[in-house]
Amino acid sequence: MAKVLIIDDDTTIIELLAVKLRAAGHKVVAALDGMSGSMVATNERPDLIVLDYSMPAANGAKVRERLRGCTFTATTPIIVLTASPLAQVASEMGDDPLLRLMQKPVNFTRFAALAAELLGGGMPSPPPAPVSDYAESEILDLDV
Repeated sequence: MAKVLIIDDDTTIIELLAVKLRAAGHKVVAALDGMSGSMVATNERPDLIVLDYSMPAANGAKVRERLRGCTFTATTPIIVLTASPLAQVASEMGDDPLLRLMQKPVNFTRFAALAAELLGGGMPSPPPAPVSDYAESEILDLDV
């Protein structure tokens, strides 16, 4: 069982992803913004982070930078979910072999496969081709 942190400002996305992850036997914790997500990541030390790219107060690139700068999350795999063009997001995310991009709306079959891959349950796929003041909010613990 792996621990997965979902950082997204949309509770519906959190709930849908949590259902899929729990069905695969994983523990899920969540945060509604990048600041609380970074704190939860430091405290919980997840095995995988699912990060929304577009959130108020900080985009996914800023949150990824903060996560990569932390000893506890520097090598944690990240799946970035985005409705923005993938090429744009890839250029902002930079070269990160432990990061995968996934377009919204989420294909849950593909998401489950990607999560399994990053958690060691599948063959790694190549990283995406590179095109190259946080707000406080509540922390959600979905294992209630």
